[in-house]
Amino acid sequence: MKEELLKTLSETRVQEADLASLRVDAPPDPEGRWAAKDHLAHLAWWREKNSAATMDAVRRGVEPPARVEVDSEQNAIVYRATKDMSVAEIKARADVSWDALERAVEACTEEDLRKEHPHTPGFAIWQLVPAHAGHVGMHVMSWLLDVGDVERAREVALWAYRIETDAISQPIQRADADYNLACFYARVKDSRAALPLLRRSLTANPDLIAWARQDGDLDPIRQEPELKELLAT
Repeated sequence: MKEELLKTLSETRVQEADLASLRVDAPPDPEGRWAAKDHLAHLAWWREKNSAATMDAVRRGVEPPARVEVDSEQNAIVYRATKDMSVAEIKARADVSWDALERAVEACTEEDLRKEHPHTPGFAIWQLVPAHAGHVGMHVMSWLLDVGDVERAREVALWAYRIETDAISQPIQRADADYNLACFYARVKDSRAALPLLRRSLTANPDLIAWARQDGDLDPIRQEPELKELLAT
């Protein structure tokens, strides 16, 4: 299992290179829109402070990082802390976070990797790796759409979906992967592809409904009757 996880990390690092290659030094957007470097800073924080730190804590049998209850709040904290940093500083942080996660996986035994995630019952800590791949894919896909590269965005979205769904079989834990791919299709106004994924995702994990009601990624298809029905439940 460990070798497969390290291979996944290697693939994911290559996918994230799209963000690293597109980053430029520029003042923060006055309306808070994220540049490539902001996506990179966000991913670096979650990779080091959440994924790597949680895996290390479980392996060592010590107190894990506190559960982050509202992602949007933590995301705003990370953005405020990093928005004025140079791209060189953020790239250095990203490299450190990749090294931290790779070391965390390397340090685990096969038994360690199968231990339960401290905040997610039924979720083993090895699953942090494909979940993080999906997280990276979502952000790279979003940025590529922002810059108009729809075909590359599609490739990344489908790659991330494959990585997550090949590794994770439980419907509730696949809900994020379904939702993220649906967001790609929604942003390119392909409601026929987006809606079945959203229905499966929101049925498996109704906690996502509150987020979907205000998620700008769904705005291009928000007037679809089926989506209105899903979000009314």
